[in-house]
Amino acid sequence: MRLRILLTSFVAIAISTTTTAIAQKSDAPATPPAAPVTTFDDKLVKIAELAPGFGGMFVDEKGTVQIYMKNAGELRNADSMKAARAQVTSAIASVLGADFLTQNGARKGRASEPNIIKGDYDAIELAKWKKSVAPALDGQEIVFVDLDERRNRVTVGVVGDPARQRFEALAKSLGVPFEALIIEETQPIRFHASLRDKRRPVPAGVQIEIDTGIFAYKICTLGFNVVRNGRDGFVTNSHCTRNRGVSNDDDFHQPNDPLLSGNKIGDEDADPRYFTGGQCPSGRRCRFSDSAYADYRIARGPFEIARTTNNVGSRTINGFPSAFRIVSETPDSMVGMRLNKVGRTTGWAFGDVRATCIDVNVADTDVRLLCQSRVARVSGTNKLTDNGDSGSPVFSILPTASQACLHGILWGGPDDGSSFVFSPLNLIEQELGPLTTFTAQPPPQPPPPPPPLTPREECLRECAADRDSCLAEGGLASQCVPAFIRCRQRCPAR
Repeated sequence: MRLRILLTSFVAIAISTTTTAIAQKSDAPATPPAAPVTTFDDKLVKIAELAPGFGGMFVDEKGTVQIYMKNAGELRNADSMKAARAQVTSAIASVLGADFLTQNGARKGRASEPNIIKGDYDAIELAKWKKSVAPALDGQEIVFVDLDERRNRVTVGVVGDPARQRFEALAKSLGVPFEALIIEETQPIRFHASLRDKRRPVPAGVQIEIDTGIFAYKICTLGFNVVRNGRDGFVTNSHCTRNRGVSNDDDFHQPNDPLLSGNKIGDEDADPRYFTGGQCPSGRRCRFSDSAYADYRIARGPFEIARTTNNVGSRTINGFPSAFRIVSETPDSMVGMRLNKVGRTTGWAFGDVRATCIDVNVADTDVRLLCQSRVARVSGTNKLTDNGDSGSPVFSILPTASQACLHGILWGGPDDGSSFVFSPLNLIEQELGPLTTFTAQPPPQPPPPPPPLTPREECLRECAADRDSCLAEGGLASQCVPAFIRCRQRCPAR
């Protein structure tokens, strides 16, 4: 067994390097997406068009939604503040859905009325400046650029002071106000290629192994079970497959593929191609999600995520309940809300959304992923992600505690595990097509109609109505009540 493991590791490195080179070469003649992709930034701009002055929103530490408005300082009385709040919340509901603020603003079952705060810039300005500086992400030292709705700025992540200076000079040449920028040093963001035992039926969050060649494989995490085009399957990361952006009919196994194991669970079926041009700068290949779809070759498991014994890194599956049941999904997340992930390496972990719709250069590759979301550790030193967690489902826990709302799929993070980056469900479905990720709950049934009144009940009701009418018209109680009694005496026994 030791000889097999050593040989497998050696060949995996050699063949993985070769197949990566082939994938990059075969993906070169790519074209922009045929259909336009709507990002979260696009939605923020639409809100600003409907509610002029809107500059972003986030959930604060108390669970209150804070909304930036440029004209907040001019709202000098309660009526003007109420009107502005009504206008912007109506715009948010029309673009993001009627329950977006309630769903994203509630924490631990609490929700409050959104609060208006002063913003320096609106979303239209911030989106324009983000777009103008995005071409700077042409090297490994510029990690991401974000329309930062928590800070009402454009935030840029750089590696080292030379990159900071280079970016400052670029922004100045483009006429972007220096005050509108936040430039912060960050670590490179990498792909992260136990919840490691065999599980049948297969839930989200457990280990999968993907064949990438002779004695070569990758270890990742199953993202979530789906129904796509009427077929049962599951979603994981594109970079977990043999060639990113190419469907090679790769074999998937759970948890692994020992000889004569019978552990095969599915075959790769869809892995959208990377594109060049348009939003994608020269020298880069781009996508809006790191996702691939595989058809099941066994019975699909329920729409559930494996639940471990605690949320600070446990990989031991809980006794009862052993899973979070997915009952809803959220296409877009809000800065400040708390999200969870379950992965085969670092188990169940949680953090708060720090950025949405950031364009990320993936370290050591020519890949840029557009409009991704980043979740950071709240406190402590436990890792949120590490190699093998790629594909982990990202979700929020509903007040019922054993139910989950699906948000997307994790694909990477910095080496220290202090944060992770995920592809939002909205963009996954724009690339893979519509996905069924949970079983819709049937609408509540109306209460059954009351049984018909008996002849006696009908008679008593009429007697009472006559009495009430008599009293309402000014009749004396000495007249109305005896008439009521006589009426009751004439009613049938049943």
